[in-house]
Amino acid sequence: MIAPSSLPNDVVEEIFLRFPVKALFRLKTLSKQWRSTIESQSFEERHLKIAERFHAHHPRVMVITEKDPLKLLPRPRPDADIGFRLFCLESGSLLSFILLNFPQSFANYIYVSGCCDGLFCVHSPRSQAMYVVNPATRWLRQLPPARFQILMQKATYRDWLDMKSVFHLAFVKANDYKLVWLYNSDKYNADALSPNEGVTKCEVFDFRANSWRDLTCTPSYRIFHGQIPACANGSVYWLTEPYNDKIEVVAFDIHAESFRLLPKIKPAIAGSDPMHIDMCTLDNGLCMSKREPNTLVQEIWRLKSSEDSWEKICTIDLLSCSSSRTQFRDEFYWDEQDLVNPSTPVALCKNKTILLSHRYSRGLLKYDPLTKSLASFYQRPLSRRKVSYFQSLISHI
Repeated sequence: MIAPSSLPNDVVEEIFLRFPVKALFRLKTLSKQWRSTIESQSFEERHLKIAERFHAHHPRVMVITEKDPLKLLPRPRPDADIGFRLFCLESGSLLSFILLNFPQSFANYIYVSGCCDGLFCVHSPRSQAMYVVNPATRWLRQLPPARFQILMQKATYRDWLDMKSVFHLAFVKANDYKLVWLYNSDKYNADALSPNEGVTKCEVFDFRANSWRDLTCTPSYRIFHGQIPACANGSVYWLTEPYNDKIEVVAFDIHAESFRLLPKIKPAIAGSDPMHIDMCTLDNGLCMSKREPNTLVQEIWRLKSSEDSWEKICTIDLLSCSSSRTQFRDEFYWDEQDLVNPSTPVALCKNKTILLSHRYSRGLLKYDPLTKSLASFYQRPLSRRKVSYFQSLISHI
């Protein structure tokens, strides 16, 4: 080991910027000067940019699961354990596993946001648990509950079985980090104190103020509850419920904090049941797709930055796959519903294979469009979220 004082500080910093988070945490224990360098905001930001560039050539995927999902407990725990598994996309090898304990229970309703600079938001609409976490540094911060969570405490058990509320929120960064929770106005969250009792409501969490605030101008279209919001191009996107036999895509500008409708959606998608449509972020672009129930062909379209046209980037042809229905069922854990409804693209490999998830099954598959073949990537019950991911030092926001 080189002595801390044997190299100029700027040289040491340039070397450290290439190190993974785990190695940097070990180096912090060897020198006060190194600790000061690694914990500085400028170092965290520079390390983040390098990690983003590395991720573009060496993509990785984070799978977030509950610990022992099949273990029956005599009574509910007051806390929760959540596991973060990091995989190399190219080789499929497990790079790390981190188990974090959250002091407050999620009441079996665990929702995880997409990754934002290596951070996640983990929350529960049924309890008032709300956390932001960096699994690489093991840092987490408990946040005050949103008004939506507080109001939902009055819902009965039967209400929870029947309701179709929007439980997913978006974790984004404009000038600062923020959480955006857009949901429908329902009897479950009626609030006389709310400034907006229209069709939808939107709450935004300000990390500096450590509080939620309401937006007064929200969409006049009900949001489809079964779709996770997608973040791309400085906006957050949601599917609407059908209106006049057509769905829309609501977009939220994270800088201006204003809503708009996308001017153009593929006609075959716009006239479909939203249950048969998938929307996601792939390579920093908004993608939408639909699987034809008869041919089992799924075309994936990406929105151009001008938002006025779409380009087809991939076609998934399940009927032409060598996999049998038995293999889909026994090895991939797909049922007929998984075959008919679209898969969610998680990441693209350099060899053009695509990693697929599904809103119903809990595993990951790799699809090769050249050979039209599927291979199992990861299988585990109750995987809460599968996302493209890179580590960062960002903490204490």
